Amino acid sequence: MSTTAFAQDYNNRLGQQRGGKVTFEPLGPGVFFDALDPTVKRWYVPQELYHDYRFRTWEYSNYARDPYERYVNITREGEYFYDTFGNFVNRGWLIYDWRQEALTPLGSSIYQDSRYLGWFNQVLIATDSKGGALYSITTGDQIRTTLTPMTFSKPAFNGIQLDFATDKYAGTVLLSRISNPVRASVSNADTRTNATNMIGGRALAQVGDFVTVGATWVNAHNTRTTLGSFDSNPTRGTLGDGQARVPINAIALVLSDDSPEDGEGGTALFSHDLVVVREDFQNGIRETLTLADLTNDPTRWPVIEGGFREEGFLAANGIQRIIINYDFNDPAYIGPDPTELVKVTFDLVLANDYKVEVWSDRQTGQETPPEAPLTRATLDERNPVLLEIARAPDNTKDGSNRRRLVFDYGLPTATQIYGFTIEAQDVLGFNFYGEYDINQKFRQYPNLALFTDDRSFEDASTRADAWMMNLSFQGDPWFFFGEAFSMDHDYSTSSFLLNQNGDINYDQPSQFFYEFVEDNDDQDRTPDWQRGGQPGPDFAIFPGWDENNDFVSDFNQNDNRTISNRIPDYDEPFLRYEVDRPEFLFGIDLNNNDWIDRFENDDEPDFPYKRDHRGYNAYSGVYVTPGVRMSVGQTREELLSSERENTTTYGLVTVDEDWAGLGRLRVFDMIKKAKDAIPDDRRAPQAFLLAGLPAKVADILPAQDTWVNSLFIGFDYTRIPRLNIRNKIKYDLYVQSSDDLRALDRSPLRERSSFFGLINKVDYTYRFEGLSIQPRFKSQYLRRTPFLRREADVEEWDEFLSVILKFPVLRHSMIEVGTEFRQLRELKADEDALLQDSILGPTGDLNETNLAVQWSTTTDYLGYVLLLQTGFRLSRRASETIEMMDLVIDKKSTIETGTTTFITIYAGVEQ
Repeated sequence: MSTTAFAQDYNNRLGQQRGGKVTFEPLGPGVFFDALDPTVKRWYVPQELYHDYRFRTWEYSNYARDPYERYVNITREGEYFYDTFGNFVNRGWLIYDWRQEALTPLGSSIYQDSRYLGWFNQVLIATDSKGGALYSITTGDQIRTTLTPMTFSKPAFNGIQLDFATDKYAGTVLLSRISNPVRASVSNADTRTNATNMIGGRALAQVGDFVTVGATWVNAHNTRTTLGSFDSNPTRGTLGDGQARVPINAIALVLSDDSPEDGEGGTALFSHDLVVVREDFQNGIRETLTLADLTNDPTRWPVIEGGFREEGFLAANGIQRIIINYDFNDPAYIGPDPTELVKVTFDLVLANDYKVEVWSDRQTGQETPPEAPLTRATLDERNPVLLEIARAPDNTKDGSNRRRLVFDYGLPTATQIYGFTIEAQDVLGFNFYGEYDINQKFRQYPNLALFTDDRSFEDASTRADAWMMNLSFQGDPWFFFGEAFSMDHDYSTSSFLLNQNGDINYDQPSQFFYEFVEDNDDQDRTPDWQRGGQPGPDFAIFPGWDENNDFVSDFNQNDNRTISNRIPDYDEPFLRYEVDRPEFLFGIDLNNNDWIDRFENDDEPDFPYKRDHRGYNAYSGVYVTPGVRMSVGQTREELLSSERENTTTYGLVTVDEDWAGLGRLRVFDMIKKAKDAIPDDRRAPQAFLLAGLPAKVADILPAQDTWVNSLFIGFDYTRIPRLNIRNKIKYDLYVQSSDDLRALDRSPLRERSSFFGLINKVDYTYRFEGLSIQPRFKSQYLRRTPFLRREADVEEWDEFLSVILKFPVLRHSMIEVGTEFRQLRELKADEDALLQDSILGPTGDLNETNLAVQWSTTTDYLGYVLLLQTGFRLSRRASETIEMMDLVIDKKSTIETGTTTFITIYAGVEQ
């Protein structure tokens, strides 16, 4: 076999050496002098086949002497990439690419390669540093990001975060296309003409040794890539294609009572006017017209429905509404054609407790907007999209807050928040944090001619403010904490998202809302609600009930998403000895809704303070001993949109002492005088992981003028080895100071309400040569007098006696046998009286017996630890009822027997 020597020519593939440095910039094709002969015959270009395989297309091929060499990839995988200046980047793979091009359709594009998901697990990080300066850029689908809790905080931010830090300065920039962001990967770039982009940042500077000042800015704006980038202020946004192509043909103002529950002092409308601006698009001349120019019969246009006439004004109290319809296709309207309108301004004179909302036929939703004119029946039956414009700052009823409200109508285009912070650390023992933020919401009036000419729309904006201050002091043994706060009711960290067609469904937050600050009460990686382009919703929400951080409620620890367990541990046989009911938890309840504050789950963003609230809280105290603390304080807050207030003055004593050789004593006692008329609704905790959306629990306002005392005493006796004695007392008392107090739904409240609970538990563990016997006894007494008079009192005593026996079998197997006896007695109802009055049904008493046997074997298999469990459980419950038997009413024991057999195998990586 003979071979021919061959030297491969790499041409420019190895770069060009210039001045001792190899560069790879594109050079373009050169002139090949061997190809300058003037022949008619085809010139076969010596490319890949010639250079890599010595194959000459113009010659006869014969593989008798030189065997055929199959095609192989002799170069690295990937593509050649060059940067903006023509510099060769590398040969590899495009992992992530986000581009925003102006003056072109489909100019917003995001590409994420499958390797972004497979190789890099949806996170790319680049870092650099020099001296004391550090820089990092993070690209990811779920980045934990916080600027400040009042401006931007997300557990799963999809976008790019750039960070810079030195000894005295720090800065962050956030970038994202928040409408339809790519999650995971796409085979082709996701391109769009209409998009919503977000940009934000925070800068910090240290002043001196103790003070740090900061500035924050976050903006989300709609964009259309057919526009020039600087034709207008991009942070104010623009209307999408779908919004701008169709003119507005009808607008309606809906005026209502901002506090309808009191049934009085609602909206008072003294006058209304309309100013429009039309443009002649032939010559660009604009003309301003008032209501008198738009109709020749003010009694027919605009069409006003609802309300009732008072002396000098039109009123709407309670559930009443005033609807002012401006239908530009109505025969009584003689103004410009809707396609010529570029600006519409409303001028109202209002008083009392007003609420102003606006509707138009371009405020799209999941359903087709109703036909004009808008009526009360339409509002009730069709539920059209209403956008809020203004609310009265309080619940004024005497007309003293009379004001003129002037606003331009438009569709939302951008949301912006900017503010500053100041923080001081350890200044003479004091720490301080202050923050002030301003929220702006921009809107624009749609016009097809302006859209076609790529001109800017007329825009307007509204403003809302929020601020907070915290001051703390720690000087042994004294301490102090004070906080003041205010947040307007319309302060919003939500932004609307454009879809691919340039439209928005304003009533569909799960797809068309983006949140700067999430509702994530349980502080996990998944927000509680569903929003566009992000994971969620999270229905398994139990704030403060997951102390071991396993994403499962501590009150139902053996629940999981593979096999759901719907019985809480405090009701489940054998487990209920260790786990007590949540009613026995104790803590601070400053909003007086009968639920501990740190366990609350609501539907609001996780701001440090609630919207529409302004007030302060301050307390001071002393450590009597390291384990004994006493403090007094006061909370005072008000709703900015009404006259509702909460003033709570409190005293607090806590004791946490460990006595060697005896046990641990815990005491919590809080007494407070509360005048709380502010409702704080919440979501009920879920019993199991797959329970779905948590139910809403309304605050009935149980402490409107009330003395409240909450006491908890717990003592664990540990002096005798292997003997555990645990005791708990929980006592809550509400005493009303005023007569005839009523809940929010007007139901009468009891003058005295209470909860008393007592738990005693004792167990002893005996061990002998691998044998373990543990007898256990638990007694639980509960007495509750509810807040509402219509609800019945509860008093019951529940006791459990159980024995657990464990002994080993073979080397890695164990048998566990357990029996449990339960006796529940309902102590409130008089059973003899029930019999005498012939009241049929359960008496509330029951006896229950449980028996369980379980065999467990642990073994190693294929690198895993296998646990096999097989067993049997028998449950027998006897419930007492009063029934009619042979024409005689008597007590009867109804017996239910249940059995469970199981064979279960678990696989894990550790035992």
